[in-house]
Amino acid sequence: MHRTSVIGLRFAAAALIFFSGTSRLHAQAQAPAAPPPAQQPAAKESDEDENPFAPEPAPALLLGMKGSDVNDPRAKLVPGLYDAGETSMGIKHLLLLKKPDAFQLGSADPDDPKVQKTIAQLGISRAGKLPKPTQLVIAQLAFANSDLAFQGNRLFQGNFYGLSIYDISNPAKTSLLTSLVCPGGQGDLSVYKNLLFMSVEMPNGRVDCGTQPATTRRRSAKFRPRRRTVSAV
Repeated sequence: MHRTSVIGLRFAAAALIFFSGTSRLHAQAQAPAAPPPAQQPAAKESDEDENPFAPEPAPALLLGMKGSDVNDPRAKLVPGLYDAGETSMGIKHLLLLKKPDAFQLGSADPDDPKVQKTIAQLGISRAGKLPKPTQLVIAQLAFANSDLAFQGNRLFQGNFYGLSIYDISNPAKTSLLTSLVCPGGQGDLSVYKNLLFMSVEMPNGRVDCGTQPATTRRRSAKFRPRRRTVSAV
């Protein structure tokens, strides 16, 4: 009798396992097939054609930051080149000096031949693929002011296209002493005694400060990045 009970329990357990497996297979057969994974958009072949000046969304504020305040006087400043709105604290605006003509593109028209000529001098091969307004911005940046250096009553203004030296003995009547056209980008100036150092980092930089592309002459005419010109002050 005991043996018969054991055999019956074994058959019952086997049947339970069998029907459980059958039900699982049946459920899998009826379940809809999972949709194929969404195809990711193909990556761009190159970022060279993108507009480097395209606006990007602002990042999220850090914890505790509240963002801009509309009551801040800086929030209502109007834009402008020579007539932009101003506000200050602990500082006084004495004088506005425009850059010398040699450091001006001289045009705000993206179709002006000066734009393409300047871009060609910069050696930026892919710039022609960018929108024309962006090309104009790049050409204007070729004449941008950069860093300042001081020695006594002289101010040395670096520019992507060279440098200017000003007399600041009377700050309210600052006057231009001289300018030197010397393309090369950045125009980071340093002064030591009677020596003036100028750092450059763009392909149009030349040791002779020429404005023509260095590719038209021997490669030794080119500046290497972070090299500096030396001139007597």
